[in-house]
Amino acid sequence: MATEKTGGILTIDGIDTSKPAEYLDITNTPNCENVSISRSLIHKRVGATQLGLTMSEAVMGGREFNRAGVTYVVRVGITTVEEWDDVGEVWDDITGSALTASNTDAVSFATPLLSGSRILVFTNFIDPIQKYDTGGVCAPLGGTPPLAKFVQEYGPYLLLAYVDDGAVRPARVQWCDTGLPETWSGGSAGSKDLIEDGDSITGMALYDNYVAVHKSKAIYLGYLVTTSAVFKFDRKSTGAGTIANNSIQNLPSGEQAFLAIDGIRLFNGISAPLIESKVAEDLREGVNTTYISRVWSVVVKELNEYWLGVPIGSEETGSVVYKYNYVTRACHKDTRPNVVSAFTYIESNQPTWDDQTLTWDEATDRWDSGSLQALFPHVLLNDLSGLSIRRDVGVNSDNGAAVNSFWETRDFQSKEDPVFLCQWLEMELYAKGTSLNIEYSVDSGQTWTQASNSPLALSADFPRDDAPIRVWFDVVSSKIRFRFKNNELNGTFYLKQFFILYRNREKRGY
Repeated sequence: MATEKTGGILTIDGIDTSKPAEYLDITNTPNCENVSISRSLIHKRVGATQLGLTMSEAVMGGREFNRAGVTYVVRVGITTVEEWDDVGEVWDDITGSALTASNTDAVSFATPLLSGSRILVFTNFIDPIQKYDTGGVCAPLGGTPPLAKFVQEYGPYLLLAYVDDGAVRPARVQWCDTGLPETWSGGSAGSKDLIEDGDSITGMALYDNYVAVHKSKAIYLGYLVTTSAVFKFDRKSTGAGTIANNSIQNLPSGEQAFLAIDGIRLFNGISAPLIESKVAEDLREGVNTTYISRVWSVVVKELNEYWLGVPIGSEETGSVVYKYNYVTRACHKDTRPNVVSAFTYIESNQPTWDDQTLTWDEATDRWDSGSLQALFPHVLLNDLSGLSIRRDVGVNSDNGAAVNSFWETRDFQSKEDPVFLCQWLEMELYAKGTSLNIEYSVDSGQTWTQASNSPLALSADFPRDDAPIRVWFDVVSSKIRFRFKNNELNGTFYLKQFFILYRNREKRGY
């Protein structure tokens, strides 16, 4: 019986859990973890390194802001606030009076103008709204602002949403007097209760020339008017809004991404469709809403990706990360244990290509790598224990811990008839890196068997087209799935393409 071949070049389209794996295209995967896709290659994602000492408590949020041409980076814990000194490479305590929050109280940030310069404002809805204007410590925002879950600057105004002024007003948006974030009565100061739908405000962020006020099933766009009303809010017929404020991110594509009740959605100013129905079921049925306050997100412009960290199943932190590529529209997954917040920041003394001492052959970063360009935004991930780690293109571990990485194929069947049993013989593989473990499953990923000559020691270069790496196995089944895996500390792999050799045997039941 003739030997046949299947497989091919991997133009990667991402995770698809919307249908059985035997119906997937070869470019899709039913499951993956800690891989990145670049230039049609599947490879282990880069690692991360610790930034400064660990805070003594969970880091619930952080933000950079620019004041008078100088960039400052601040992280906020349960009781403590710290500022990053990138010259001394230490976190300096700027707490002021100790905060009194818990590790489930999310933090919201804004950077309004005060006396012509930006200040940092943040709230945990437990303590009085805090301000930091550099050179000292944090202090309560002046005037008489109410408590608020969400804060956002907009033009000359600081806006608060979901406020408590002695009574909880979950649908209220309140704003300061014009250009005066410490004046909350008189002048242009005012408020608006968005009560027509009966729901609470769940988030607030800038969008285009508006302020977007989210509820779980609606989005309002607020803007300045010339009447005494100051602000007007138009409800958009989206049918959806966010369930987690810290999931809201504006994408370079001009859309606003967020986590909704039924998955990840994109708001375009009019509607908010699901951006990736192929993973919607995972998010719709798997989110642990008890810990929804620990959802986090960032935009990684170098990768064209929106990262959304979500507590899934029994997880209590945003440890499952959905990486949505807003250019290719593909989605992949990472794991980031214990992470509860994230943000991007710019480091003033970061190394660039001009600082490199490696030879051309020794360099591992691309010439156009954003991480080696000035003003590159670093991704900082913060966890429940107080650790802050920075995505680092120069390492293949997470702060010294191995990155467990894998990518699964579809379930392959006979091309002639799915009822045929097949004898699966071997794989021809084009890969490079340090090592790669090849496993196969004949029961749709429930159990796995390691190939006989696996794990493979890889070379620094891809093999020649006429000399592929060969992986041996000999199994008879109606279908088969493969998993490419690297759990090696400081190891990595790059997979370009593979082919599976097999023979049709006989029909089952005949």
